[in-house]
Amino acid sequence: MKRRTLLNLVPFVALALMERAQAAPKSIAVVRPTVASTARPVVAAPFITPSQMVQGLLEQHLLPSSTALRQAAQALAASLARPAVSGASGTAWAEHRALWVKTMLAWETLAAVAVGPLLERRSARAIDFWPTRPAQVQRLLQSGLGNITTVAQLDTVGASARGLPALEWLLWKTDGNGHALHYASLLAQQIEAESTALLAGYKTLATTEREESDAWTIYGEWFGQAVGGLDQLRIKKLVADTRGKDSSPWVRGVSGQTAACWQAQARGLQAFLVGATTAQAATPGFPVAGSLNSLLLGRGHMTDSQTLRTRTATMLRAVQAARPANAASLRAAQAALAQLSTQANGLAGEVLEITMGFTDADGD
Repeated sequence: MKRRTLLNLVPFVALALMERAQAAPKSIAVVRPTVASTARPVVAAPFITPSQMVQGLLEQHLLPSSTALRQAAQALAASLARPAVSGASGTAWAEHRALWVKTMLAWETLAAVAVGPLLERRSARAIDFWPTRPAQVQRLLQSGLGNITTVAQLDTVGASARGLPALEWLLWKTDGNGHALHYASLLAQQIEAESTALLAGYKTLATTEREESDAWTIYGEWFGQAVGGLDQLRIKKLVADTRGKDSSPWVRGVSGQTAACWQAQARGLQAFLVGATTAQAATPGFPVAGSLNSLLLGRGHMTDSQTLRTRTATMLRAVQAARPANAASLRAAQAALAQLSTQANGLAGEVLEITMGFTDADGD
């Protein structure tokens, strides 16, 4: 069976019509379905197939997010590779830091729900092994990097001294002198190479034809990863990690980007649950095809859809307000994430009939 294309926006007029009916004065009669028409539930959006779900997530979130990551990583690698403006120059080092932040945020948005090539390639281990081990990085710098002169030779270096966290430490804890600039450049090149491979992998997925049964299996796996992402943010990112005591106990704490990191991950989760912000802005009032919300509405689960949207909005507000130094704000964010996770787990078994599973393949 050939892959079906995404739903056109026109059918979603059904949602607007339903909302108008719900908002109609009580004196206006609303037509109820007859007994003969009750075989299919009253829905707020067209039925969306498993293939359309997978394709929607790819086109609305995964492809744009992996493209953004690759572009940011390319800019970071190019910046660190320019000898004329690199080195100990304070201005250049500040530019590298800004590009690192952009790359990190793009990564967090994409990796919030680790699916497809990101999971298969164990990209979290290659790009984001945290906490980093500054002592290991310092030993490398003091030894002159040994025989490490190319990206390929970085494979001989432990994951705890590579990726975004190690590069963060170099950019914020050194001034680029000695071997720091060369090592930072190699790390940025490796991140760029991995992001290029990820984008290629998602493009391949987007052009792959699949049977509906296979698509549902894929979506079920992705659903499990999304629930796992909610729990990862709640119990791993929103808590201090004493293993990072020689750098920072908080994720992205060396750069002071902890809160921004949490928010980027929350946006990645939002994209899976109700649709990316950009997709929502393009069609206000309509469910984003491929989001969990579009699946619920297309199958007539209006109450579950409303609860999902409300809890997602609450989660976003709570995470946006969370700060490492404010324990109450952290508890509020964790509670909001727990509520979403509980609902999703319930939907899996009671509504969607999905067998839950989660893989944390970051090697940490």
